[in-house]
Amino acid sequence: MPSILQPIRLDFAKAEKECAEFRRFLDKNATFKERAVVAHLKKASSLTCLLGSLIAGVPRADVYKFEFAVLGAFRADFVVGDSTSRRLVFVEFEGGEPNSLFGPTGTAQMRDWSKSLEHGFGQLIDWAWALKDGATNPLLQNAFGFEVASFASVVICGRDSFMDVTERRRFDWRAANVAVGQTTSTSTCLTYDGLLAYFESTIAAVKSLGS
Repeated sequence: MPSILQPIRLDFAKAEKECAEFRRFLDKNATFKERAVVAHLKKASSLTCLLGSLIAGVPRADVYKFEFAVLGAFRADFVVGDSTSRRLVFVEFEGGEPNSLFGPTGTAQMRDWSKSLEHGFGQLIDWAWALKDGATNPLLQNAFGFEVASFASVVICGRDSFMDVTERRRFDWRAANVAVGQTTSTSTCLTYDGLLAYFESTIAAVKSLGS
Protein backbone atom coordinates (compact mmCIF):
# COMPACT_ATOMS: atom_id res chain seq x y z
CA MET A 1 0.00 0.00 0.00
CA PRO A 2 1.56 3.32 -1.03
CA SER A 3 1.81 6.30 1.30
CA ILE A 4 -1.29 8.48 1.44
CA LEU A 5 0.91 11.55 1.93
CA GLN A 6 1.15 13.73 -1.16
CA PRO A 7 4.49 14.99 -2.50
CA ILE A 8 5.11 18.71 -2.82
CA ARG A 9 7.97 20.86 -4.07
CA LEU A 10 7.73 24.07 -2.10
CA ASP A 11 7.55 27.24 -4.13
CA PHE A 12 8.52 30.11 -1.82
CA ALA A 13 7.53 32.79 -4.34
CA LYS A 14 4.08 31.23 -4.50
CA ALA A 15 4.01 30.96 -0.70
CA GLU A 16 4.66 34.69 -0.43
CA LYS A 17 1.68 35.47 -2.67
CA GLU A 18 -0.49 33.02 -0.73
CA CYS A 19 0.61 34.67 2.51
CA ALA A 20 -0.63 38.05 1.26
CA GLU A 21 -3.94 36.39 0.38
CA PHE A 22 -4.14 34.83 3.86
CA ARG A 23 -3.58 38.25 5.44
CA ARG A 24 -6.45 39.62 3.34
CA PHE A 25 -8.63 36.69 4.47
CA LEU A 26 -7.93 37.50 8.14
CA ASP A 27 -8.47 41.23 7.58
CA LYS A 28 -11.78 40.59 5.84
CA ASN A 29 -13.06 38.00 8.31
CA ALA A 30 -12.99 39.06 11.96
CA THR A 31 -14.49 35.68 12.82
CA PHE A 32 -14.75 32.43 10.90
CA LYS A 33 -15.54 28.78 11.36
CA GLU A 34 -12.97 26.02 10.98
CA ARG A 35 -14.40 24.90 7.66
CA ALA A 36 -13.94 28.33 6.09
CA VAL A 37 -10.29 28.81 7.06
CA VAL A 38 -9.33 25.23 6.18
CA ALA A 39 -10.94 25.68 2.75
CA HIS A 40 -8.79 28.78 2.26
CA LEU A 41 -5.57 27.08 3.43
CA LYS A 42 -6.22 24.06 1.21
CA LYS A 43 -5.88 26.39 -1.78
CA ALA A 44 -2.57 27.70 -0.42
CA SER A 45 -0.53 24.51 -0.15
CA SER A 46 2.90 26.12 -0.53
CA LEU A 47 2.07 28.49 2.32
CA THR A 48 0.46 25.91 4.59
CA CYS A 49 3.33 23.47 4.10
CA LEU A 50 5.66 26.01 5.70
CA LEU A 51 4.28 24.55 8.94
CA GLY A 52 6.72 21.72 8.32
CA SER A 53 9.44 24.05 9.58
CA LEU A 54 7.90 24.02 13.07
CA ILE A 55 9.98 20.92 13.74
CA ALA A 56 13.75 21.31 13.96
CA GLY A 57 15.66 19.97 10.99
CA VAL A 58 12.85 20.31 8.45
CA PRO A 59 13.56 23.53 6.55
CA ARG A 60 11.65 22.39 3.47
CA ALA A 61 8.77 19.95 3.68
CA ASP A 62 8.29 17.51 0.81
CA VAL A 63 5.09 15.61 1.81
CA TYR A 64 1.71 16.70 3.15
CA LYS A 65 -1.94 15.73 3.42
CA PHE A 66 -5.10 17.48 4.53
CA GLU A 67 -7.62 15.32 6.39
CA PHE A 68 -5.12 12.56 7.06
CA ALA A 69 -7.00 9.52 8.37
CA VAL A 70 -5.71 6.06 9.22
CA LEU A 71 -6.85 2.95 11.11
CA GLY A 72 -10.45 4.13 10.88
CA ALA A 73 -10.08 6.11 14.10
CA PHE A 74 -7.26 8.62 13.87
CA ARG A 75 -7.63 11.77 11.84
CA ALA A 76 -5.46 14.86 11.63
CA ASP A 77 -6.64 18.00 9.88
CA PHE A 78 -3.20 18.40 8.32
CA VAL A 79 0.10 16.52 8.28
CA VAL A 80 3.29 17.91 6.76
CA GLY A 81 6.96 17.04 6.93
CA ASP A 82 10.10 15.66 5.38
CA SER A 83 10.22 12.07 4.12
CA THR A 84 14.02 11.87 4.19
CA SER A 85 14.42 12.75 7.88
CA ARG A 86 11.06 11.07 8.61
CA ARG A 87 9.90 14.04 10.68
CA LEU A 88 6.30 15.20 10.65
CA VAL A 89 4.13 17.97 12.03
CA PHE A 90 0.52 17.21 12.97
CA VAL A 91 -1.88 20.16 12.84
CA GLU A 92 -5.38 20.54 14.24
CA PHE A 93 -7.38 23.53 13.02
CA GLU A 94 -10.24 25.01 15.03
CA GLY A 95 -12.38 28.08 14.41
CA GLY A 96 -11.54 31.77 14.79
CA GLU A 97 -14.58 32.79 16.84
CA PRO A 98 -15.05 34.77 20.08
CA ASN A 99 -15.17 31.62 22.23
CA SER A 100 -12.68 29.51 20.28
CA LEU A 101 -9.97 29.99 22.92
CA PHE A 102 -11.82 30.84 26.14
CA GLY A 103 -15.36 30.69 27.43
CA PRO A 104 -18.17 31.17 27.44
CA THR A 105 -18.13 29.76 31.00
CA GLY A 106 -15.71 30.51 33.82
CA THR A 107 -15.35 32.35 37.10
CA ALA A 108 -16.02 36.03 37.73
CA GLN A 109 -12.34 36.73 37.00
CA MET A 110 -11.39 34.22 34.30
CA ARG A 111 -12.98 32.34 31.44
CA ASP A 112 -12.40 28.60 31.13
CA TRP A 113 -10.36 27.15 28.29
CA SER A 114 -12.70 26.48 25.38
CA LYS A 115 -14.06 23.15 24.24
CA SER A 116 -12.59 23.81 20.79
CA LEU A 117 -9.04 24.21 22.06
CA GLU A 118 -9.30 21.22 24.38
CA HIS A 119 -10.76 19.14 21.55
CA GLY A 120 -7.79 20.03 19.36
CA PHE A 121 -5.35 19.07 22.10
CA GLY A 122 -7.21 15.80 22.58
CA GLN A 123 -6.62 14.98 18.93
CA LEU A 124 -2.90 15.68 19.29
CA ILE A 125 -2.70 13.49 22.39
CA ASP A 126 -4.32 10.59 20.53
CA TRP A 127 -1.82 10.96 17.65
CA ALA A 128 1.08 11.05 20.10
CA TRP A 129 -0.21 7.88 21.72
CA ALA A 130 -0.77 6.17 18.36
CA LEU A 131 2.75 7.01 17.19
CA LYS A 132 4.27 5.80 20.46
CA ASP A 133 2.15 2.70 20.96
CA GLY A 134 1.91 1.66 17.32
CA ALA A 135 5.18 2.92 15.87
CA THR A 136 5.85 -0.44 14.24
CA ASN A 137 2.26 -0.96 13.10
CA PRO A 138 2.51 -1.72 9.35
CA LEU A 139 -0.74 0.13 8.67
CA LEU A 140 0.71 3.31 10.16
CA GLN A 141 4.01 2.87 8.35
CA ASN A 142 2.20 2.26 5.07
CA ALA A 143 0.05 5.35 5.55
CA PHE A 144 3.13 7.53 6.07
CA GLY A 145 5.40 5.61 3.73
CA PHE A 146 8.01 5.32 6.48
CA GLU A 147 8.43 4.80 10.22
CA VAL A 148 8.15 8.25 11.83
CA ALA A 149 11.41 9.23 13.53
CA SER A 150 10.10 12.32 15.36
CA PHE A 151 7.13 14.63 15.27
CA ALA A 152 5.70 17.90 16.51
CA SER A 153 2.09 18.94 16.89
CA VAL A 154 0.16 22.19 17.05
CA VAL A 155 -3.41 23.41 17.50
CA ILE A 156 -4.29 26.55 15.54
CA CYS A 157 -7.30 28.24 17.07
CA GLY A 158 -8.89 31.62 17.71
CA ARG A 159 -7.95 35.26 17.14
CA ASP A 160 -5.74 37.55 19.21
CA SER A 161 -8.47 40.18 19.39
CA PHE A 162 -10.73 37.97 21.52
CA MET A 163 -8.22 37.69 24.40
CA ASP A 164 -7.72 40.20 27.19
CA VAL A 165 -4.29 40.80 28.72
CA THR A 166 -4.55 37.95 31.25
CA GLU A 167 -5.86 35.50 28.68
CA ARG A 168 -3.01 36.42 26.34
CA ARG A 169 -0.52 35.59 29.08
CA ARG A 170 -2.28 32.30 29.86
CA PHE A 171 -2.29 31.37 26.19
CA ASP A 172 1.38 32.27 25.68
CA TRP A 173 2.40 30.27 28.75
CA ARG A 174 0.46 27.25 27.56
CA ALA A 175 1.98 27.49 24.08
CA ALA A 176 5.50 27.61 25.48
CA ASN A 177 5.21 25.07 28.29
CA VAL A 178 2.63 22.40 27.46
CA ALA A 179 4.11 19.74 25.19
CA VAL A 180 2.29 16.84 23.57
CA GLY A 181 4.42 13.72 23.46
CA GLN A 182 7.72 13.73 21.59
CA THR A 183 8.08 17.22 20.20
CA THR A 184 10.82 19.54 19.01
CA SER A 185 8.40 22.35 18.27
CA THR A 186 8.59 25.69 20.04
CA SER A 187 4.82 25.90 20.41
CA THR A 188 1.84 23.61 20.74
CA CYS A 189 -0.81 26.25 20.01
CA LEU A 190 -1.07 29.30 17.80
CA THR A 191 -3.82 31.77 17.06
CA TYR A 192 -4.51 32.49 13.40
CA ASP A 193 -2.81 35.87 13.89
CA GLY A 194 0.18 34.00 15.30
CA LEU A 195 0.06 31.67 12.31
CA LEU A 196 0.21 34.63 9.93
CA ALA A 197 3.18 36.05 11.86
CA TYR A 198 4.90 32.66 11.66
CA PHE A 199 4.34 32.48 7.89
CA GLU A 200 5.62 36.02 7.35
CA SER A 201 8.74 35.51 9.49
CA THR A 202 9.52 32.19 7.79
CA ILE A 203 9.22 33.74 4.33
CA ALA A 204 11.36 36.70 5.42
CA ALA A 205 14.03 34.31 6.71
CA VAL A 206 14.04 32.35 3.44
CA LYS A 207 14.36 35.59 1.44
CA SER A 208 17.24 36.82 3.60
CA LEU A 209 19.14 33.57 3.02
CA GLY A 210 18.67 33.94 -0.71
CA SER A 211 19.82 37.55 -0.87
